[in-house]
Amino acid sequence: MAINHRQFLSGKALTVTWPTAVQVRHWSQVFRALRVQWIYRGLYNGNPLPQLACATRAPSDPDFSVPECVAALEMLHQALERETAQRQELERAFHDARTALAQAEADLACVRSGERHARHQALHDDLTALPNRRHLLQQLGHALARHGPNNMGPTVLYLDLDDFKAVNDTHGHGVGDEVLRITAARLSAAVRHGDMVVRLGGDEFACLLQGVADPAPLRQLCAKLLDAVSCPMKIDSLQLLVRPSIGIATCSRPGTTAENLLSCADAAMYAAKRGRSGFAFYGESAASEFTATSSCNIPNASARH
Repeated sequence: MAINHRQFLSGKALTVTWPTAVQVRHWSQVFRALRVQWIYRGLYNGNPLPQLACATRAPSDPDFSVPECVAALEMLHQALERETAQRQELERAFHDARTALAQAEADLACVRSGERHARHQALHDDLTALPNRRHLLQQLGHALARHGPNNMGPTVLYLDLDDFKAVNDTHGHGVGDEVLRITAARLSAAVRHGDMVVRLGGDEFACLLQGVADPAPLRQLCAKLLDAVSCPMKIDSLQLLVRPSIGIATCSRPGTTAENLLSCADAAMYAAKRGRSGFAFYGESAASEFTATSSCNIPNASARH
């Protein structure tokens, strides 16, 4: 509805001074237009006044009196109060909705954080924070699925700490746990970027290597791991020496399963432990027999320095 500022000021003046005939006529015209708009907008609850039915038809319509203007102004005031109440109600509803949305977002963030924590707990070791056996088998399965003529298969190193039981029996499980944490940190620092170090359980660890299968670099890496883990460990007033045994198994053909390759590395580790050789490769003759259902036997592992 178009009512300019001058019309508004002239109408406002009528509330403090007695209106002239011209002002009354002008005021009546203004409120006639207002009341016609109210009729159309239903501000009379759908019951428009009969005398306003043709308010906009001709300029000869009778003028509205001052009491009618005052009444119209009161109705306008009431309408504005209703509009203001509705606006405040909408603002409260908007504020409540925004608060509820913020709470929902916070709850969702907590749920996602809890899910991430649960997934991390399911795939990692509590003591060392390393990936666990389940995580290793998942990643090893993915690596084996990518193995092909143009994609070198993965290599698994299986590590076990020699005579670790004596550490627990002599110094207690607290010292044994610290030995495992130090071993985990040393292995993680010694492998290449992108290789995975895993705690399988107890004093057994594994390394998942990608893109290396030749014996020469694998010997170098195993020698590095042996030196890293065998360095003296100072725990409180104790100084301990722990030596690992390492078994090495490389996937030479497609069809090998994750459990199969890990079992072969385990077999090679036992060969190294028996021979006190430090590390051992799983025999090539056994590797040529890898299938999706094959199993590895300890005698097929050959010890090498």
